[in-house]
Amino acid sequence: MVKAVLFTLSFFILSVSLYSDANDSAVLNGFEGEAKNAQRRISGLWHDVNNSNFKNGHLIVSQHGKQVFTAHYLEFKGIPFVEHGTGVRELDTITVNVQVTQQIPGWTTTGIHTLTLSADGQYLVGEYLSGGEKGPLKFKKAGK
Repeated sequence: MVKAVLFTLSFFILSVSLYSDANDSAVLNGFEGEAKNAQRRISGLWHDVNNSNFKNGHLIVSQHGKQVFTAHYLEFKGIPFVEHGTGVRELDTITVNVQVTQQIPGWTTTGIHTLTLSADGQYLVGEYLSGGEKGPLKFKKAGK
């Protein structure tokens, strides 16, 4: 129980600290001083909308320059799952190496997520690669 509380507290502190330093410098139009294109923002909260087996799925994305940090919680058929990752952003695609901290039995504990921001900026869509398996990922932007 203590480990779970410490993990949750650490996760929250990390999320807040990463989000507070987040910026979208990678989406500047190439000229210093130009306004950021808020429509192309990746940093923030995203909801997992992959399929009906996934419930209560939330992805926090934080960007600092081209570097990206993620924290992801979901429930797969009622079983909780937690992972975090670091990666890079190139244009509208992020590639993140993830580490699972609360595993679903039978699932691997590391992987790579590749997600691309949709044209309207409302979805991150892509796939995971883990243990030789791959599959779809889809997140919808929450809030602004």
